[in-house]
Amino acid sequence: MFELIDKSWVRWLALGLGLGLAFPWDVHGLMTHGAMLMSGAALLALGVMPYVIALAHRIGALDIPDQQRRMHRQITPRIGGVAVIVAANITLFLNFNYSLELKGVVLSGLLVAALSFWDDVHEISAAVKLLGQGIAALVLMYCGVHVDFAPDVWWGLGLEYVVTALWVIGITNAFNFLDGINGLAAGLATATCMLMGLLAWHTDQTYMFYLCFAIAGAAVGFLPDNARYEKPARTFLGDVGSTYLGWVMASIAVLGDWSGEGVLKAYAAPLLIFSVMIFDIIHTTVARIARGDVHNFHEWIAYVGRDHLHHRLMALGCSQKQAVGVVVVFSCLMGLSALALVNAPMISVVLLLGQAFLFYAMLSFLMGRAQAHYEAYDEHD
Repeated sequence: MFELIDKSWVRWLALGLGLGLAFPWDVHGLMTHGAMLMSGAALLALGVMPYVIALAHRIGALDIPDQQRRMHRQITPRIGGVAVIVAANITLFLNFNYSLELKGVVLSGLLVAALSFWDDVHEISAAVKLLGQGIAALVLMYCGVHVDFAPDVWWGLGLEYVVTALWVIGITNAFNFLDGINGLAAGLATATCMLMGLLAWHTDQTYMFYLCFAIAGAAVGFLPDNARYEKPARTFLGDVGSTYLGWVMASIAVLGDWSGEGVLKAYAAPLLIFSVMIFDIIHTTVARIARGDVHNFHEWIAYVGRDHLHHRLMALGCSQKQAVGVVVVFSCLMGLSALALVNAPMISVVLLLGQAFLFYAMLSFLMGRAQAHYEAYDEHD
């Protein structure tokens, strides 16, 4: 399969079929249209990738192996996420009427991606990246995309803006931190977007359903060039791809209307779907503080290491491929619970959230037990 993808005519065919499937045909059937958008975006990403890889070599956007945080052993182009962004936005441009809110999602996502692209090429400080993400959050909220839970007074709106900024910036960086082994970030993005799409379908949000499946397709199209375990990956997402996907997914969660029956039900489902990312960033932060590895915000931002969920799974004996599968399955388990929340009574919402808490408490215990194995694995690697 990999040898076939290497052929230029296959990439050109993917581009042609991708544009054909992404074209706004008058198609009957929600799932059929969604599948066409997803397939079109996937093929576009696959077709564009060789040009992005060539660009990476031309401008020096290459990932150099090191023993501290890199899992690969060869120089690899690291802006593969550009192909995801191109595929996603071509699909959106052809198929969507840009409401003010969607403009906010697209423009803020591209702003974050542009900043991360510059970081992939020239490297910028964590403070500058955080400032840029804050500006992007302001663009998002200026276009009317923010959580809605507080009283309709000035301080209530201010509180909603703060929570929105913390959510989109937090999820973006949590997702970026999980981009540590081949196929994980794109696989998790695919699962998350499809779950959000099914949640949109379950809540009669056709527009959101198509949007989620288009983004999922762009992530799928990245996998053939990255999720390679017998051979080296051709490219990595880079910060440009991981921050873009994280930002768009977090923004979609805020943009959607997931329940009109109270704050808890409105946001419980997205919290469950994103819970793997939330757990990983909380657990690693607490563990690093407890170990004395970080003492302030700057150290937390700058810290690199192999102590994320996928690293712990590999320390317990999982291969890269198995670790990716386990993390994606965890996400799907929580996502399926989220789908059950839509029309559930409040007691069911509380019970399912309690179940998720117990699941992550057990996972946290297992990650702690993996510490000794992790250290042995790190020395061997």
